[in-house]
Amino acid sequence: MTTTSETPRPPTSLTVHGPEDLLAVAPVLIGFWLEQSVVLMTFGARHPFHARTDLPPMAVQSREVRRQVADDLLGPALRHGATHAVLLYYADDPPAAEALHRALRRECRRAGLVVVAALLADGTHYRELGHPDPAARRRRHPYDVTAHPFVVEAMVSGRLVHGSRADLVASLDQDPAAAAAVSSALVAGRFADAGVPTSGRSIRDAGEWVLGTVRDLLAAAAVPDDADLARLLWVMQASRVRDAAWSDLGRRNAEAHVRLWSDVVRRAPDALVAAPAALLGWSAWQSGNGALAWIAVDRCLRACPSYRLAEHLGSILQGAVPPQAWEGHSDWAAGL
Repeated sequence: MTTTSETPRPPTSLTVHGPEDLLAVAPVLIGFWLEQSVVLMTFGARHPFHARTDLPPMAVQSREVRRQVADDLLGPALRHGATHAVLLYYADDPPAAEALHRALRRECRRAGLVVVAALLADGTHYRELGHPDPAARRRRHPYDVTAHPFVVEAMVSGRLVHGSRADLVASLDQDPAAAAAVSSALVAGRFADAGVPTSGRSIRDAGEWVLGTVRDLLAAAAVPDDADLARLLWVMQASRVRDAAWSDLGRRNAEAHVRLWSDVVRRAPDALVAAPAALLGWSAWQSGNGALAWIAVDRCLRACPSYRLAEHLGSILQGAVPPQAWEGHSDWAAGL
């Protein structure tokens, strides 16, 4: 199960008045339309914290599985000092959602976290799992949030453009033709003949070129041509050179970095995708897009298991560390 921790982007400020508002705000906060998911929204925390995890099917819901879901969702919420929570279950398997809700409700009670609402939604109807009246808990209410003001504003602003998590994952799929063009540029540039930078001088030279190139691309809101991208991917195999690009990243320009590295990930040959995927993950986290950050981490680790920068980011995301807690980088060229 993959857990997505979220901190909403700074401009997002939404006032919720009832169940339909909750069902509308969830995809806005998470970044895609939800299916077979559990969403936790918290209130009273030092930093905004919302999370999504896969809803385990009833057939695999052992006590250990439920405990792991509770740890994944409630652990970060409690570390951030949350006092109240909303639980949303998006499912076409009501028994699975209800069984997990009973477990999560118990854990919330033990932790002193007040559950102010719990809804089970199947895409067309919802039920109030937290209602004190058993008859009311069984009552199904129709809903449609596709034209809800929260959703419309998020779609217009570009914060909600993916139909599901699978669509978000697919948005980073390799473009075979583009990757082939970059592979040709790698051969034409004879980068393999020179090798990956290893000496202090070659690392400094490559890093300074990478940093200058990245800054120029961000300033122009442009993407690299095939020749520059081939060189960029090749030299960033050296972690210190990659860190030159990383050193430019911060909350002030995170969304611009997301656009740049998303393009690079789609065009990168498989063997060279780890570094840009890790950089995409960090820029997504800094921009408040935890869902994209997790997907970039997964993409990086598929290409290069134990890639340290991605593993470090995964730990940060699992702990729901807010972007503003990161103080930045050390000097990438120190000691060169």
